Amino acid sequence: MSARQPGDAFRPDIEGLRAVAILLVVGCHCGISWCAGGFIGVDVFFVLSGYLITGLLESEYRASSRIDLPRFFARRARRLLPAGTVVLLATTLAAAAIFAPQDIAFTGRAARAAALYVSNVFFDHSASDYFSASVEGNPLLHTWSLGLEEQFYLVWPPLILLINRRADGVRRPIWILSAVTAVSFLFCIYATRLAPTVAFYELPARAWEFAAGGLLALLPASRASAGSGWAVACGILGIATIFGTALLLKGGAGFPGGIALFPVAGTLATLYAGARAPQRGISAALGATALQFVGARSYSWYLWHWPFVVFAGMLVPGLGVGGRIASAIASLLAASLTYSVVERPVRRNSYLGARSGLSLAAAAGATVLSVSGSWALLSYGGRQLAQDKRFQAIGAASIDIADISPKDCWSEGRTFDVRVCEFGASGAAQAVVLFGDSHAIQWVNPMRTAANSEGWRLVTVLRPGCAASDINPHNLSAAADHCQEWRASAIDRIIAIHPAAVVMASYNGATLRGDMVTATLMSAEQVRVGTRRTLEKFSRAGVPIVVLRDTPLPPFNIPACVARSVVSGQSCDFDASAALNEAAFSAERSAAAGLANVYFLDMNDLICPGRLCAATQHELPVYRDENHLTGTFAATLAPTLRARLFELIRGKSP
Repeated sequence: MSARQPGDAFRPDIEGLRAVAILLVVGCHCGISWCAGGFIGVDVFFVLSGYLITGLLESEYRASSRIDLPRFFARRARRLLPAGTVVLLATTLAAAAIFAPQDIAFTGRAARAAALYVSNVFFDHSASDYFSASVEGNPLLHTWSLGLEEQFYLVWPPLILLINRRADGVRRPIWILSAVTAVSFLFCIYATRLAPTVAFYELPARAWEFAAGGLLALLPASRASAGSGWAVACGILGIATIFGTALLLKGGAGFPGGIALFPVAGTLATLYAGARAPQRGISAALGATALQFVGARSYSWYLWHWPFVVFAGMLVPGLGVGGRIASAIASLLAASLTYSVVERPVRRNSYLGARSGLSLAAAAGATVLSVSGSWALLSYGGRQLAQDKRFQAIGAASIDIADISPKDCWSEGRTFDVRVCEFGASGAAQAVVLFGDSHAIQWVNPMRTAANSEGWRLVTVLRPGCAASDINPHNLSAAADHCQEWRASAIDRIIAIHPAAVVMASYNGATLRGDMVTATLMSAEQVRVGTRRTLEKFSRAGVPIVVLRDTPLPPFNIPACVARSVVSGQSCDFDASAALNEAAFSAERSAAAGLANVYFLDMNDLICPGRLCAATQHELPVYRDENHLTGTFAATLAPTLRARLFELIRGKSP
């Protein structure tokens, strides 16, 4: 039996692979712990796209010695835009009804980027800006992969056409595309280390995944030949690699990089098995009725699932895994309706299929409609902000960080140089250093007041995304090795200052809840070991250390909840027992065992004075997002901070 080429006929195994991919993605986004690495389902989709598109283009060129680019783009438009437009418009309407004005603005900008097929670029820039609105709460975050695919569709067909016109047989196209794959893969590894958000979101770093699928599609039947027994084994190994990666990959740090080779290779192996042994092994299993049903609706389900999960979390603050799963199931019902009423009828419409120009004109109209919807959402959010001073105050709280210069006092994004700032009298004999990540930055205001009141200097050594403890709780905010380099240099700088004490603060929330997108959790033991390594360095240098307990972690975005409560009257106070994260604080205390001059400062009784943590104090949100205190609220804690901190520093407390 000869190997089937992509585009020859319907492939049930490919439909089943789509089902596997979307189930992994949805499981990950619902926060299912054993599916924390399920985001690799997107990589499976990328390989499938490269394989199918390249196969179709090659088949067309072999049959007619040309590639009808308008017809190709019209086909893609009929496949993607109808359902995409429906979901985009529905999401903007839901955002207008559910979100607070500041969240409406962020969603409107994301909708505009999605309508113009550049949402991957938009979220790259947003994710690399540490203090921008959290991308994880944006209902259109998932459209980054669709923007990347659209960009691939613009570049790949002309490249295939050019290569074929200059080819002298099949060998040359394969070598050229192999070179493209290799260059993109090397850039992916380089960017994962130096610019993680670029590696994750941008086409140059992800093109190799599409191209790898394309290379398999170009492989002639004679060169793909092998015994069907080998093909069956290949399929089993391939699907095991996909599932194994999803189960073992616990976070986004270091991804895609070389790690993405595993889901890519697994997909290639499974596709190869489907071409060689379509009725055997994994290929037959992928043809199961349930997988065919889900696979056919995978695109619509991908579009709907994330808005459903995000909006459900907004309507039910603190929504757990079970609630997110229920919202994802509801989104499958919406996807089935979209597939039956919109996606399939438009894609199979023979009238449009015979008129590429009309299809492209309709696509342009859909784009204009989507951009108009995003503009309307932005305008609506702007009017709400302008008309209600309560929303203005809440909006101001969401950007209330600290009275300190970001440009001068810390590095961020893709730079990791150590920047030191000093406050107070330059001639002061004593200095206290504030050291850590954004959870140290939130204490700048009260620390400045406390130091000034004592006649001391405050020295800041800060870097958002890089904890003072030798841990890496963030996925895409900073590469772990760069944080380690920054931390080591920062500690050397601090020791050279000879401060009277160092106050170190780190985000430990990853021990309590995972990143919503990748469900990444950090163990308390990781916190203990990482904190110990930092404490030992200061202890050996004879520098006293005060470990500032991490602030309580709300289960939702506080300003967004407070803004909604203006209309709904719902309470945004939250349970203190989980938010206080006793496990992480216990781990930090354990890390200090046997070390001299290590003290612990806990200010959380002022943030959560009772069974509940108040969402607002002094008529403003206590938090500016889902984990950082506002600079204004933190400043009100200065008197107590001064009393407790300097009592520790002066040795009045053990």
